[in-house]
Amino acid sequence: MLRRGRKENLREDKPLVSVIIPTMNSEDVIGDCLASVKDQSYSNIETLVVDSKSTDQTKDIIGSFSAKFISYEGKLLGARYAGFLQSQADFILLLDSDQILEPTAVERALLMMDSYDMLALEELSYKPRSFFERLYEADRRLIHLQPNFDPLEGNLLPRFFKREILEKAFRAIPREIIPVVIHHDHAIIYFEAHKVSSKVGILPASVYHKEHGLIKTWRINFRYGRSLRGLLKDGYYRKLVRGRDKGFREGIFKFKDLWVRSFVLLLFTKMAQRAGYLSGRLKW
Repeated sequence: MLRRGRKENLREDKPLVSVIIPTMNSEDVIGDCLASVKDQSYSNIETLVVDSKSTDQTKDIIGSFSAKFISYEGKLLGARYAGFLQSQADFILLLDSDQILEPTAVERALLMMDSYDMLALEELSYKPRSFFERLYEADRRLIHLQPNFDPLEGNLLPRFFKREILEKAFRAIPREIIPVVIHHDHAIIYFEAHKVSSKVGILPASVYHKEHGLIKTWRINFRYGRSLRGLLKDGYYRKLVRGRDKGFREGIFKFKDLWVRSFVLLLFTKMAQRAGYLSGRLKW
């Protein structure tokens, strides 16, 4: 149901959708991401880009699109929250800068929201070519062959929310950790949202992911692992972090080829995260 009092932003037949995108030195991907939002078959969209001190051309690229630029000094969870606070819509899409929306994704998502309170987006790899990109492709295919929405140990996380559900989720997250959480930010949001509603579905073939190479994947997951030290030290979401860090994909007998490639990727990312965690260099 649409909220009253927002006539300037909402039309009864075409509710506003807010797309929130965090960035940090994302010049190589943000252009395609924003273009995919601009080219949606659904037109009533506001785009908010929350940038965390980019030092490359990210801000200039954002300026070439009709997106609202928000400067933010915290980490990933806080960036999503900062975007939410400045958003105006009754439906929120939490997108990443290295994702490309399928042209009808927002339109199809809205058609499903009479039945659901939040949606996971079926995510496909964008033009995988290298060996490492094909590992990602296998992992994504395996996840969607065996979808699991368990908030502690599942393999799917919603990105499209009714505003009231996301608002309650953010309200439940301890204020002190919002600016500092990087890894498991989506899992934390979903963990709290699931307490409010279990009405979650999947939007098929809705987003493509620009996969990273070996070196960048290591750097990203090293940073993820390093960020977990502070989260676990504070004692918040310990069970959630440990549950999701099991990271084991089932399906070795049904989907052997996919499982092997997924496991190789999993092993590599967990090694990087463990190295980052043990480094203990992140300042909180």
